[in-house]
Amino acid sequence: MEIKFSNKRMVPLLVLFSLALSGCIYYSTIRLFPSFIHAWTQSDRYAIALRFLDNGFDIFHPATFNLQTVDGITRVDFPLSEFIVALIMKIAGSTAPAIFRIYNLCVSIGGLVCLYLLAKKMSGSEIKSWIVVLFVFFSPVYAYYQAGFIPSIPAIAAVFAGYYYFFSYKENALKKHFYFAVIFFLLAALLRLPFVIFLFAILLQQLFMFLKQRILKLHEGIALAAAFIIFGAYYLYNVHLGRMYGNMFLDSLMPAKNFSEFKEILTEMYDHWCFHYFTMWHYILMFVLVLISVRTFYKRKGYKEEDKKYWFQFLIISAGTGIYFLLMTRQFYAHDYYFLDSLFVPVILLLLLVIKNLPLETKRQRLGWGISFGITAVLFFISNRNTQAERYTSGSWDRVEITHQNFTGTAQFLDSIGVPADAKILVIDAYTTNVPLILMNRKGYTVMGTTHENIGTALQWCDWDYVAIQDIYLVSDVIKNYPPLTAMLERTGSTGKVSFYKRSKDTSPKTLKQFLRINKENTLFSAIASFEGKKDPHITNDTNVAAGYQSVVGRLDSVVEFGTNVNVLAKELKQTGNLKALVTCRFLAEHSLENVQLVAAISGKGEQLFYQNFMLSDYFKASPAWQQMEFQFVLPAFNTPGDELKIYLWDPAKLKFYYDDLDVVVYK
Repeated sequence: MEIKFSNKRMVPLLVLFSLALSGCIYYSTIRLFPSFIHAWTQSDRYAIALRFLDNGFDIFHPATFNLQTVDGITRVDFPLSEFIVALIMKIAGSTAPAIFRIYNLCVSIGGLVCLYLLAKKMSGSEIKSWIVVLFVFFSPVYAYYQAGFIPSIPAIAAVFAGYYYFFSYKENALKKHFYFAVIFFLLAALLRLPFVIFLFAILLQQLFMFLKQRILKLHEGIALAAAFIIFGAYYLYNVHLGRMYGNMFLDSLMPAKNFSEFKEILTEMYDHWCFHYFTMWHYILMFVLVLISVRTFYKRKGYKEEDKKYWFQFLIISAGTGIYFLLMTRQFYAHDYYFLDSLFVPVILLLLLVIKNLPLETKRQRLGWGISFGITAVLFFISNRNTQAERYTSGSWDRVEITHQNFTGTAQFLDSIGVPADAKILVIDAYTTNVPLILMNRKGYTVMGTTHENIGTALQWCDWDYVAIQDIYLVSDVIKNYPPLTAMLERTGSTGKVSFYKRSKDTSPKTLKQFLRINKENTLFSAIASFEGKKDPHITNDTNVAAGYQSVVGRLDSVVEFGTNVNVLAKELKQTGNLKALVTCRFLAEHSLENVQLVAAISGKGEQLFYQNFMLSDYFKASPAWQQMEFQFVLPAFNTPGDELKIYLWDPAKLKFYYDDLDVVVYK
C-alpha cells in the first residue's frame, strides 16, 4: 500500500513548494505592469482596482480611467478581487502592480490546495494528488495568468474549492459542506459570468438525485435558490449599470458566423494556443492515462459505483462549457483565457477521473509511476518555462508594450508642467483602453484605431483638455490619416517620447515641419538620396538603380535585399540626448510591400544598441502611381561618439519595387 500522510503535514508542504516554484517562475515578472499578451484586458482590471482608491471603495460603481463611460463607471463581473486588491494597496500605501499579481497568485495556491484535497479524497494517493496539482500549475496559460490580473484564476480557485466541498457532501451528507460548496460556486459565477455553468451543474445533479430518490432535501433547495437569487440580482444590477453608465467589457454572444469560419477558428486556436493551453507533456500524460482508464473500464465491465457521481458531473459541465464555446467561438481565436473560463476545469476533472483508477497497488507500480510522474513534472517545468519566455517576449511589432514604455513616467512629467490632476486627456494611438491613462494618472479618452473618422470624432466630441500622441506614430499614423490636426493643436510639452497638445489659437494650415517645429536651429543632420547629382558621403548602398521613371530611382528586387543606407555618427550630431528622425520617401509598386521595412538602428562597439522599424505594408497600397510616405523615429541617447545611426530599407522577401528621394532629417 502507498504511504499516506496527514493533510496537516502535506498542505503546508504543498503551500511552501508552490511558493518556491512561484519564486522560480515569477521572480522576473512579478513586478511587471500589465504587459505582453492581453495587456488590454489585464490593464482594465488593474485600472478598476486603482479607481477604488479614489471613489471611496464603492464596489457597486466600479470604474476605469477611460471616460468612454460616464465618469469611467462600467458594467463588469462582480469586482471582488479588484476591491480586495485596492484595500491591500491602501493598507500598504502602494499601487504597485506586484500587489495585484501576488494576490492572484495566493488565491490560486489556495485553490490548488483544494484541488489537492479533492484529488486525495478521490484517489487516496499522494502521488496522484501531487501530479494533478503540478498538471494545473504548469499549464502555460494558467501559469501566465496565475500571477496576473484577470478574474479567471480566482474563479477557478473557487470552483476547485466548491468541488472539494460538493463531493465531500456527496460522501458524508454534512449540510455545512453543501453550503460551502454553493458559496464557492456562487463566488466563481459572480467573479466571472461563464462560471455560472458550474453552479447550474450541481443544481442539475441534485435535481437528478431528487427525481431518482424522491427525497426532498430542504437545505439544498434553500441554498441553491438563495445562490441563484443573489446571482440573478447582481446580473440584473449589472445590466442596469451598463444602461446607466456604459460598458467597457464584452457583453454579447460571438458564435462563428458559419461552419467555414468555425473550422478556421479551430485551426487558428490549434496554431496559436494549443501548446499554450498545455505543454506537449501534458497531452502525452493525459493520452496515456485515458488509454489506461479505457482498458480498466473494459476489464471491470463498467464504472465503479463511487465514480458515477464524478462522471455525471463531468458530463454536465462538458456539455455546458461546450455550449459556451459554441456561443463565444470568435473570442477563443484571440483570447486564450476564454479556455480557462470554460474548457479548462472539465479537462482537470477528467484528469482526476482517469488518474483515480490508475493501479498503484504493488511496490513496483508505485515506484515506476512515481519515477514517471517525477520525470513528467520536470518536463512540465522546462516546457512551461520556455513557453512563458515566449509569452513575455516583445519586439518592434508590439505596439501595446511600446505604448507602455513610452508613457512610463508621464504622470510625473504632467505634474511638473502644471497639468491638473483632474485634466481630461485624449490619447490618440492608444492601443489599449487604459494603459496610457493609468500611467498618466489621469482620466480621459483613447482612440484605438487611427482612422480619419476615429480621430476626427474624438477631437470633435470628446470633452478633452489635452491631447497626448506618441512621437513615433505622430507622423505615420496620426497626421497622415488626419492632416487637419496640424492646424487644430499646438504642443505644450514633450517627454521625448510622448508629446502633449492643447487647442491651437492659430488655426492656419501648417506644413509638417512647421508643426514638428523643425528649423535650422534644431536640425542636426539632413541628407537625401535622390540617385542623381553629387553623392552625399553619408549615403551608401545606392548603386542598384533604375531609369525610366522621369529620373533615376532606387530599386529593390530578387537580387538585392537591402536598400540605400543613410549613416551618421553620434559625434557628427554633437548631441547626446534623445533625438528624432523624420524620414520621407516615395515608393512605387503595383503589389503590396509585404514584410518590407523601413529601419532605424544604432550600433556601437560591435553590437546593436537600438532597433526600430515600420512595416511598409501597414501604410502602402498597391498602385501604378508614386506614393509619398513619412515616418518619424524616436532615437535614444547615444552612448559614445563612435555610435552610428543607420536608416535603411530592408526587403527580406526580395520583392521588386522602386523608391526615390529618401530624405532623412535628424533634429532635437
